[in-house]
Amino acid sequence: MYWCSSAESEKLVKSVEDSFEKIRRIGPSPLNIGEEEAEVEMKELLTTPLE
Repeated sequence: MYWCSSAESEKLVKSVEDSFEKIRRIGPSPLNIGEEEAEVEMKELLTTPLE
């Protein structure tokens, strides 16, 4: 868990990078939905703007 104030943008970036790396090391879910579907979902996740 990370806590960042609105004035700590560099800390936020580091926190996101750290979280991403930890998730990447864990690897794919054992409940894998299939490579093609996962690829489409990942593209949507990476291109959908945050609200």
